[in-house]
Amino acid sequence: MLLIYVLILLFIVLIGYQLFLGSFKKPIIEGLDNPSSNQEYKPYNMNDPNSALILAQQNAGNIEVLKGRVDGLDEDRKNIANLQQQVASIQTQVDGIVQQQADYAQSLAGSTPPEITGTEPETAP
Repeated sequence: MLLIYVLILLFIVLIGYQLFLGSFKKPIIEGLDNPSSNQEYKPYNMNDPNSALILAQQNAGNIEVLKGRVDGLDEDRKNIANLQQQVASIQTQVDGIVQQQADYAQSLAGSTPPEITGTEPETAP
């Protein structure tokens, strides 16, 4: 019975600690979600006349970000070209299968229509 009371008290303390952390501490931001990351395009501040060096540094950073995006597009372009070749190959194979099925259906049906008897009108004797 004492063990149950100790566990209940432990859980109450843990929940209280989490409430304290959620209320008073700054949230932890993961590395990729960090707003001060250099992997994000930053707009220019043209209103500051003393910002020539800052603008040059910001321009260099923005060029790196854009270069990374263009490099990613090159990889995507290669993947798209590869997919187009694969789709063309699959289309050729599907067309071959459809033609084989049509040829097989034609060979089963034959080229002349069957003769149907017993449909003539009866004649009086």
